Amino acid sequence: MKKQWVASALIFSFAGIASAQSSVTIYGIVDAGITYRSNERTGSPGAYTGHSNFSVTSGNQSGSRWGLKGKEDLGGGWNALFQLEDGFDVTNGKILQNGGLFGRQAFVGIGSTQYGTITLGRQYTSLNDFLAPVSPIAYIGGFGAHPGDIDDLDQTARVNNSIKYMSASYSGFTFGALYGFGGQPGSLKQQNTWSVGAGYGNGPLNISVGYERSDNSKSGPKDTTLGKWNGSDDGLFNSSINEGYASAQSQQIVEAGVTYDFGSALVGLNYSNVQYRSGAESLFNGIATFNIAGVFAQWKIRPNIRVFGGYSYTRGGEVDGIEDRAQYHNVTIGAMYNLTKRSVIYVLSGYQHASGGTLDALGNPVPATASVSDKGNGHSSATQSQVIVSFGIRHQF
Repeated sequence: MKKQWVASALIFSFAGIASAQSSVTIYGIVDAGITYRSNERTGSPGAYTGHSNFSVTSGNQSGSRWGLKGKEDLGGGWNALFQLEDGFDVTNGKILQNGGLFGRQAFVGIGSTQYGTITLGRQYTSLNDFLAPVSPIAYIGGFGAHPGDIDDLDQTARVNNSIKYMSASYSGFTFGALYGFGGQPGSLKQQNTWSVGAGYGNGPLNISVGYERSDNSKSGPKDTTLGKWNGSDDGLFNSSINEGYASAQSQQIVEAGVTYDFGSALVGLNYSNVQYRSGAESLFNGIATFNIAGVFAQWKIRPNIRVFGGYSYTRGGEVDGIEDRAQYHNVTIGAMYNLTKRSVIYVLSGYQHASGGTLDALGNPVPATASVSDKGNGHSSATQSQVIVSFGIRHQF
């Protein structure tokens, strides 16, 4: 109740500012649909069972959210800016991101049309900023995520206590960097996150690359969840794809993506390399590696009708004596019909087949199982195959 009162007060306060200065905007997305998931796992590690599940779900194509963003002209091409964004589940009204009022984004900064922007707060990484726009996520939302969103293309993770720089555009070339302070006395490295990214856009062609590294620096055997980097509980280990590596000492992600727009059709390619390095307290030994390659295309059948198709292949590396490497074949198909510029109805579907071996959340060798989409849409399967289908509506304001 207290959070609701705070939110209401903020809305009315900023609405007044917007009226007086025209510098603050209230925006949002409400997305809900009926979803079917096959073989959804229940139970605990070592004793999972699978069941089909029909339910009303939130954020199928785009996470439901509302936010406030503003900018004030300081003169000379400089401006002050801020953004506050809250995620919520439209099916029950609950705040997401573990109850953080502005858990999706919360930052303030200063920018220049010539020199770029510096922001401070809870933010997406530079890898997210550059790679998400040239990935399936930009066209079909979370259903386009690679298995379990293992490479964070769907912006699952945010970084608290961070400072970020984003350049201005120089003849189509942009670049940026982020550093998230771990907040550990006596160390700048412990539990920190840093990332860099760059992109080039010229007409129909867009190319981006990015790098991200996070350090867990565990303090004991119970400190085994990378999802709590920098105080964040978002985590990237909410699926059967990589839950066996949540005890890693560090994680790094390297990604590249390209899209080309032909007008009525757009095609794209993505490649990601994800590595988890073990430490003294880890539940695995050595370096666990995943390589992901994907291709996708979107066609505009009519100005208000789009269809999408994508495929990705994920291959895990050898770890802890597992020679039969985990493999995941993932297919995504969708169709979107724009009722208006702000309202869309959609049908989204994903199929995944897994093979080989991996580790479970307890670090035990197990057969690999499927996990379609990101953690918002997906729930890991108890078997090697899984299908998810969602029919819904999305409204932007």
